Amino acid sequence: MKPIKPLNELGRTPEQGRIRLGVKTERAMKSLDTFRFTSPDEPAIQQIANIYGGEVQRWTPPRSKQEQWEVITEASEIRVYLPPHSIDVWYEEWSGGGCQRRCDGVTAEVPLKTPDGMDIDTVPCPCVAEDSMVCAPYTRLRVVLPEVRFGGIWRMESKGWNAANELPGMAGMMESMQAIGLAECRLLLEKRTSISGGKTRHFVVPRLTMDASPEEIMAGGGQATAWEAPSPPTPPALPQYVEA
Repeated sequence: MKPIKPLNELGRTPEQGRIRLGVKTERAMKSLDTFRFTSPDEPAIQQIANIYGGEVQRWTPPRSKQEQWEVITEASEIRVYLPPHSIDVWYEEWSGGGCQRRCDGVTAEVPLKTPDGMDIDTVPCPCVAEDSMVCAPYTRLRVVLPEVRFGGIWRMESKGWNAANELPGMAGMMESMQAIGLAECRLLLEKRTSISGGKTRHFVVPRLTMDASPEEIMAGGGQATAWEAPSPPTPPALPQYVEA
């Protein structure tokens, strides 16, 4: 029998849509210089298109029959509110069957087949035991779009080391400089270049910034409104994440 979760741990803000950094082509995922939004909420996507440009189109996620809507905007910088506990980073391994392991570098959650069906087991980090880095860092940022009808949070996911290194520190610094509340920030895509093995690679990295100075932030500037800070989110079980 699975443990019963206390009622005070239940309840989380629903996900209204996704903020995506790329688009799938016939060959592979192609990164974008501007933000792409997807959601089942057509009026919300239409609002985003009216604000940031782009053409609204129907879209169906891979391995899903639920029709959604998408818009590739003309904006590489957008206004967002940053709620408390808005970011998490995990090492994860994905395959065609979904997420195979999720790890914090010490312990990992892995699917386990039991007589009663699939369950989740907690084991020491397999990459350490195998002396091979199989997983990649996955950074998930949850924001509120202040100019769009509210139906929940919008989640952005990045699989790069730059986002994993930079976004959590910036988000944590913004939250710690304020009283309890929503930090008003800007989410932007920064173009970068790396040279390795004689090859030049161009890519974009998501970044958080604020218009307010540190003094203004600590005095309450750059804060949208006061909300009671919820407890940190509990990561969902492995089968609940579906890569799209």
